[in-house]
Amino acid sequence: MRIIVCVDKRMGMSFNHRRVSRDRVVSGDILEMVKGNVLWMAPGAEKLFEEAFKAKEKETDDGKKEQECEEKKQGAGELETERMWKEDPIFLEKAGAEDFCLVEGENLAGYEGKITEIVLYRWNRDYPADLFFEVDLSKWELEERKEFSGYSHEKITREIYSRQG
Repeated sequence: MRIIVCVDKRMGMSFNHRRVSRDRVVSGDILEMVKGNVLWMAPGAEKLFEEAFKAKEKETDDGKKEQECEEKKQGAGELETERMWKEDPIFLEKAGAEDFCLVEGENLAGYEGKITEIVLYRWNRDYPADLFFEVDLSKWELEERKEFSGYSHEKITREIYSRQG
């Protein structure tokens, strides 16, 4: 499985019971990255993607011809079918080998052997975190790094790691 995690500078994932992962640009980036795959998450996390999904749906509709919109209404190529996120309290157990999992505080002990890729979104701030990402990244190889501006953060870095060896 491939996990997606948002952290602050100190690898904090939440502070005062609030998620670090709340940024609509990051949500849009995640939706684009997982397109065609399943994205698993804990119940309640879908709120992060509803706004980004609706914006993408509107963007798609605005760029369509009337005939294509009519086909969409009839069910051909509906964007809704691209919305492949699933919520479940035990999503880490249910995720398949190629699936993505949004991890916002779940304990990964017992799942590390199942993880094939880590997508890390790093915020350029320190928060008074109370929950930290504890996977040892020295055992992983950095494959890609991209910096961009988020909605609520001027600098966000996306790093993609693959298992070494």
